[in-house]
Amino acid sequence: MSHGSRSLTLARTKRLLVFSLAAAAVAGGAVASSTASAAPVTPRAGAVTAIQAELRAGWVKTTDAPTGVTVDLPGKATLQKHTERILGQDVTSRGYLLETKEGFVVFAVTEVPDTYDMRLATELQSFIEGVKEETGSSFISTGAKETTVEGRPALDARIATDEGERMSGSTRLIDGDKYLVQVVSVGPEANEKALNKTHQQIVDSIRIP
Repeated sequence: MSHGSRSLTLARTKRLLVFSLAAAAVAGGAVASSTASAAPVTPRAGAVTAIQAELRAGWVKTTDAPTGVTVDLPGKATLQKHTERILGQDVTSRGYLLETKEGFVVFAVTEVPDTYDMRLATELQSFIEGVKEETGSSFISTGAKETTVEGRPALDARIATDEGERMSGSTRLIDGDKYLVQVVSVGPEANEKALNKTHQQIVDSIRIP
């Protein structure tokens, strides 16, 4: 793909991921959205209380129908969709959001314009900038590490607030060629250890056709 003149994640983040994350993590989980095929959002009281290697009761295999990307989530998610004109094409983002005992999780799939050159490090930086812009909270990313998911380039990083209420979490971005896949897990710093386990099980379950 040739270089795009605009960051895909920045556009997506403002309208989808950050809105979801801000509504959930900053405003207490009041997210106005339609219901995903995975069914209504799981209340806090019904969240999974322990993480095991296998898919267990309470976890839901969630599929992004247009792409076939699947992921195991610790509850039933709500879906938010947004379409925006980028590089001459209508680009649709779909974000699946749920609240867990430890915090909040967003699984998102964004279509990629034909002429877009995806750089995961740039997408990560734009995501962080979008979080700051939309929430007013100062988020930082640390420990970015390249990896692969089923042979596809991926990037893992830690994310955290560096002022005010202490929030921390993780994100993984995956270059799916025709789409960008991202998982974001974030919650109060006190829940970091449990949230890390949840995040790891989520990203380990991602399957891309």
